[in-house]
Amino acid sequence: MTTTITPTSTEIADVLDKALAHIIRVGFCKKYLYSTRQHRGGTPLNQCAVDLDGAINVAVHGTPLHLGRDPLTRAVVEAVAARITAPSLATWCDYKGNGKTQAIALLRETAAQLRKEAW
Repeated sequence: MTTTITPTSTEIADVLDKALAHIIRVGFCKKYLYSTRQHRGGTPLNQCAVDLDGAINVAVHGTPLHLGRDPLTRAVVEAVAARITAPSLATWCDYKGNGKTQAIALLRETAAQLRKEAW
């Protein structure tokens, strides 16, 4: 028997806070989970600039790599994806005009909305 634990809105919001803090600290990138240029230059994966998926993965797993879609990671991605019109977070990141400022705002606003709904 498989048991699935559904993350709470507060748990999801906490991950979003960690993801946006990571983007603030290391930077935002487009086209991939993390800056391959930085990594090739010797920067550890968890210190490379990231896209939204990468930031969420760092917040949950400590690495920008996809380690599987556990319930928490899936719930966080779904919460953010529900607020965008792009077909995926990766696509949203690549849209012209979506940069670090917009990514931080999207994560911050999603977390705030989830906390508001939890009350």
